[in-house]
Amino acid sequence: MIVDKIRKAYDIEEKAVNSYVHALRVLKLQGMDMKDLEEVIKKVAIDTLIHKELMNGVLKAYEEALKKDKEVMKDIEGLRPSVSEKALMVKLLKDHLIIEAEMIEFYRNLAAGLQYPVLKDLAEALAKNEEEHHRLISDLIKKYEHQ
Repeated sequence: MIVDKIRKAYDIEEKAVNSYVHALRVLKLQGMDMKDLEEVIKKVAIDTLIHKELMNGVLKAYEEALKKDKEVMKDIEGLRPSVSEKALMVKLLKDHLIIEAEMIEFYRNLAAGLQYPVLKDLAEALAKNEEEHHRLISDLIKKYEHQ
């Protein structure tokens, strides 16, 4: 099951973080002058810590999405909007287009300011996901405006 795989990724990342931190401590205690090794281990340890926390968030988000998916589908199954409801839907969808545009811009700006590449890539991926939302909502608006 995918949830188990996400949990395993979290556990592996946690183990790796602990290992990298331990390695840094050993280097320090030994008084070794290996700045290049220290810098690489520090960078990888920080990235791994970010990965671990992302997996924790992914797990929570995935479980919540599965729960919401069932709820949303149950709530909208078999609905057939009237003409006035379609007009209201178009208005609400247009309001959401504004929100999606703001989120696209926000994530692009966030990505530009992030120091860690993995988080920068994540923010850029979120911006692309928001662009997809914008496109999907725009397509829905066109569909309901022409019905």
